[in-house]
Amino acid sequence: MKIANITTYFLPGDPRPEAWCPKQPHVFIRVETTSRVAGWGEAYTLRGREKSLVELIAAMAEQLIGTDVSAIKAFNHRIYNRFGEQRVGIDVFCASSGIEIALWDALGRSLDMPVYKLLGGSCHETLPAYANFWSPQRKTADQLAAKALEHVEAGFTMLKFYPFQASESVAEGIEKLQVMRAAIGPDIKLAVDLWRHALPDQARELCRLMEPFDLFWVEDAIPPSNPAVIRRLRDQVRQPLITGETLATKREFAPLFDVQATGMVNPDVCACGGILELREIAAMAEPHQILISPHNFNSMALGLAATINAAAGIPNLLPVEFFPEFAEDVDEVCSGRQLPQDGHFALPEQPGLGIEFDMAKMERYRTSD
Repeated sequence: MKIANITTYFLPGDPRPEAWCPKQPHVFIRVETTSRVAGWGEAYTLRGREKSLVELIAAMAEQLIGTDVSAIKAFNHRIYNRFGEQRVGIDVFCASSGIEIALWDALGRSLDMPVYKLLGGSCHETLPAYANFWSPQRKTADQLAAKALEHVEAGFTMLKFYPFQASESVAEGIEKLQVMRAAIGPDIKLAVDLWRHALPDQARELCRLMEPFDLFWVEDAIPPSNPAVIRRLRDQVRQPLITGETLATKREFAPLFDVQATGMVNPDVCACGGILELREIAAMAEPHQILISPHNFNSMALGLAATINAAAGIPNLLPVEFFPEFAEDVDEVCSGRQLPQDGHFALPEQPGLGIEFDMAKMERYRTSD
């Protein structure tokens, strides 16, 4: 089964200021095969770089027509060594991740099997998830607590939010944490994302101020570009640290693992190189006693399906990321997305990734032949 054609679709975002959060843009990829089986993938969209992402996918497609759909490891090797000439940035891996995911979907559909079974099956009966209720809008402590309680009532036992947006003072952020912890109680796991805004000394002081709130992790306290600095911060604070959403491939995670910079990492399947690369990152992390919580700032349809299928066979797994406020954003053009039940996802049953797209509705978003 060979690749016959690769088509890209760009669904623009919507600021929708009346809603809790904006609708994110999405780039979907359809890989058609010579056996008339088609697979779908999704590429992580970087703000302001969507057009260049589409162009990268088109450039890769020119080199892939006629190659074997099942040669996924060879595809990853080719992207790094031939297409990228070993000088590869995150944009290239966002594009290649989308194609790689589509190859797995096509392969699973051709064999009438969910993708996770092609990867060796599952280590879990169900997959735990946590609710991320990010909003770029300034929210009061009471608004954040009320939203958190919605997700607790829906069955989530872990939540993540952003108490220190760019406009908040440290005191305001700590107040939001106080109100949040009081509202959800001591048994709900609570994580905080600092979004790589702090310098190391600032991050250390913030972590110390947040100690009373028993955080499950502090995410991206500082950028992951210098593992030794993250390791020093880890030695200075009590809360677990997690990082990795901005990194791609084993090559970028290996320095973190070598110095035990964190005990957790969160690669994104639509940016790190795809399903196989995420699994290999997790396998590298396992003997280092490092846990994996897959990041998923993608659609809650195809991006989530790829995340779930990759995560199923990861033994060192933490909850996967889920955005309840994004859940219905692409329902107009596709069906088959999984819904969490009591904060967990069932193992997929449909062939491939299980997401079906309405081709008539997708036509208006097509960017390439």
